[in-house]
Amino acid sequence: MSVINTHEKRLSFAKKSARAWQNYFDARNLLPGINLSPEQIAVVMQEEDQMLINGSAGSGKSLTLLYKLLKVMEQENEPRRILYCSFNTTLIEDAKKRRDQSERYQELKGKHTLHMNTFHNIAADILKEIGFQNAEYMRVSLANLKSKEEQITRRTMALVRSFMSSPAHEALPTEQKLYKTHADSFLKDEILWMKANGIITEEAYLECERSGRGSNPRLTKEQRKTIFALYQEYQAFLKRDFHNHLDLEDYALLLLAHIEDIPESLKYDYIFVDEVQDLQAMQLKALVKLAKKSLIVSGDPKQRIYKRSPFSYRALGLFIEGRKTRNLNVNYRSTKQIMKLASSIQFMDEENDRRDDVQYVREGEKPIIAYCGTTVKQNKYIIGQIELLRKTEPNASIAVIHRHDSDSDAVRRCPVYSELQRHFHVITANDYGRHFDLNSVRKPIFYTDAYSIKGLEFDYVFVIHFDRQHYPNEKRLQELERLAGGRTGSNYEADEEQIRNDEKKLLYVSITRAKKRVWLTYTGEDFKKISPFVRDMYLSDFEAHGFNAKIYGKKE
Repeated sequence: MSVINTHEKRLSFAKKSARAWQNYFDARNLLPGINLSPEQIAVVMQEEDQMLINGSAGSGKSLTLLYKLLKVMEQENEPRRILYCSFNTTLIEDAKKRRDQSERYQELKGKHTLHMNTFHNIAADILKEIGFQNAEYMRVSLANLKSKEEQITRRTMALVRSFMSSPAHEALPTEQKLYKTHADSFLKDEILWMKANGIITEEAYLECERSGRGSNPRLTKEQRKTIFALYQEYQAFLKRDFHNHLDLEDYALLLLAHIEDIPESLKYDYIFVDEVQDLQAMQLKALVKLAKKSLIVSGDPKQRIYKRSPFSYRALGLFIEGRKTRNLNVNYRSTKQIMKLASSIQFMDEENDRRDDVQYVREGEKPIIAYCGTTVKQNKYIIGQIELLRKTEPNASIAVIHRHDSDSDAVRRCPVYSELQRHFHVITANDYGRHFDLNSVRKPIFYTDAYSIKGLEFDYVFVIHFDRQHYPNEKRLQELERLAGGRTGSNYEADEEQIRNDEKKLLYVSITRAKKRVWLTYTGEDFKKISPFVRDMYLSDFEAHGFNAKIYGKKE
């Protein structure tokens, strides 16, 4: 009996050893100057059909995801279809730059089919293959998204205003009639939310909770019947007058509706998704259906800045409980001082509670918050700081983050942008893929909005517009006040809090792009124009230039 038991133990050990050897992957020196930590290597080596890599900004989520991709490319003997996708184009361009630096990738790239693209363009590719020639490619950027939404706004406003002045609206029961506040951009937002969450039947729409839509303007369940009828009219309008035009949210819905028509040859054996928190619910559900063997996602809920609504992973077919969720707890990008300032920002979401178990590998100088008075003084201050950095670190990467967001005219007119151009080579998000070289000695200054810098990192970052007009965005609050008919009532307060929470996430993303130091600058007739978000920050976590920080900052 003992002989049999010994034989079985040896056989079991041999099988485990064979599996371990088959799973062996040398993660050293895959990318120049980058070596994974034991924590990250453990995640790379873990074999799962589905997995979430979770961690705060700078913890190496994207890098770990890229290593897992390279591991698949090396270990799979048969040719595989592999997809690496994210939400915006700039992030994909950055991932390709890092990938191309790997000698191992250059050796393996002919072995498999690897697609690295945004969800939208991957969906367009597949839809065209199965017969939807009206699917279009686009560069997914804040400006392009805003342009698309403006088109939809014009169409839906014309539709709803025409309807509200028609006999059909007059004939409705009183409880189903719409308010004046439904006549502007409301219908556009509601329709895109419905599509993003797959709520496109009348029954589902009438019974849903409308999570993430806020309370203003008010919409009763009876009025939803009218809104759904307008949704159907809008869809018919696109088909009839715009040659079957597709909204961006339609791409995921079409993939799901025609998943049985998609041949296996167009699906992917392995799918890797970066910044998963920015995908819409139906986009992630479509990726689950397109993954034949494995789906690995990475993200950070504190960085959710493109948002139609929250979603449940399980409801979308992603089962990542227990050991399938791996948390990265060491920050490798930013100094402890930068992350202390960013982590002091208080979010209202439970999922965004401050994590006290994060570890930091580097110390540095405290962030600076500077009141500059006038734009001219601010320009002189920023340019002076950049010139000093260029003298001491000529190969340093530098970004300047503004809050003109998608307004390209405002960017071109911005005195900061114009003055930077007079002194330095400056590029914007549209130029990042072609003109930003990770290996160049003198890199251009990257001038960008807070959305387009998502997922990128720079040695030094200047966050301009740190004032009450831009953090939070004053236009968003004014629009809410208009829709709510004033600032009174609990519904207004709840929606205002949500806007402030979203705006804090943008600030968090901006600050955490910096590796070595960050400056937050602002202007105005007096220092009191500073962003109210400064009240979340501890006095000990930043240097104050030009204003009395004790009025605002918190003591430990």
